[in-house]
Amino acid sequence: MEAFTGYRVVTLDRDLKAAGALLEIIRGWGLRAEGFTQLEAAIEYIGRNGCDVVLLDVSILGFMSMSQMLRFGNDIRIILTMQQAEKDKAIRSLKLGAFDLLEKPFQNDLLQHSISRALTDLENERQSNALIEQVRQSRSELVAGWRRLESLNDQLIKMNNALSVLVRNIEREKEKMESQLDVRLRNLLMPLLTRLRSDRTGYIRKDQIDALTWYLDDLTSSLSMGPGIAMSLSSTEMRIASLVRNGASTHEMARQLNISEDTVKSHLRSIRKKLKVHGQHSLKDLLYSRSGLHQQRQYNNVIHMSVVKGGQA
Repeated sequence: MEAFTGYRVVTLDRDLKAAGALLEIIRGWGLRAEGFTQLEAAIEYIGRNGCDVVLLDVSILGFMSMSQMLRFGNDIRIILTMQQAEKDKAIRSLKLGAFDLLEKPFQNDLLQHSISRALTDLENERQSNALIEQVRQSRSELVAGWRRLESLNDQLIKMNNALSVLVRNIEREKEKMESQLDVRLRNLLMPLLTRLRSDRTGYIRKDQIDALTWYLDDLTSSLSMGPGIAMSLSSTEMRIASLVRNGASTHEMARQLNISEDTVKSHLRSIRKKLKVHGQHSLKDLLYSRSGLHQQRQYNNVIHMSVVKGGQA
C-alpha cells in the first residue's frame, strides 16, 4: 500500500466497535481514514474534504442513500460490506455502481486487497482522464496553430499580390519615363540638329557644338533634378531651369536661347508656379540642390563659352 500513502478512506458502519477496528487497520497501511455511523455526516464530510474509497455497510444503505453516494461521480470507489442475509441488497447496490463487495466477517488481507484494487482502478482512471484532457488540450492547440498558419498563409498571399501589383506599377512607370525621355530627346535635340543641318555656311560653329553638348548634359542632369521637375516642365522651361541652376542671368539666358528677356521672365514665372517656389533666389537654390557640384561646374563652363561665342558671331 506504500504507493497509495496519504489516500483518504471513509468508513460508514453502525457498529462503533467494528468501525473503530477498521480505522486502526486502514491507518496502519499508511492511509488516512475517518469513520462515521450516520450516512448524512459521511456525505457532508466527503463533500468538504474529498475521498478516494468509501467502505460502506449495506445495513444502513437505502436506494436513495446509494444515489446520494453516487452523486460524487467516478472520483471515488465504493466497497460494500454486508452480512449473508443482505446479499440481495448488496447485489442491487453493485448494479448501481459500487466497486466491490465484502461479506462479513472478512480477513484483513482480503480488505487490503479490495482497497488496493479500488485505489489502483481509481488512479488508472484519473491518469486516463488526465491523458484525455492533455489530448484535448493538444488538439485545441493544434487547431489554433493551424488557424494561425492559415492566417499567415492568407497574409502571404495578400502580400504576394501586393508585390505583384507593385512590380507591374514599376514596369508601367519605367515605360512611362522611357517614353517621356524619348520626347525630351526629340524636343531638346532635334531642333538644334535641324538648325545645324540647315546651316548654309557649310561648317559647324564651335558654339553650336557647345550648345549641343550642353543640351545632352542638360537632358541627363534632368534626371538628377528628379522626374517630378523634369517631366513637369516644357523643353524651353527645362533649358531655362538649367540656366538658372547654373547661375545665368536673364540677359545671358535671352542671348543663349535667342529670345527676349520678357519671354525669359514669363518662362521663369511659369517655372516658379509649376514647382511651387517663391522668392528671388529660391528657384536657383532648389534646382542647385537637385544636382552635384561637378555638374554645376561643367554647366558653368559650357554656358560661359556659349555666351562668348554667341557674342562674337
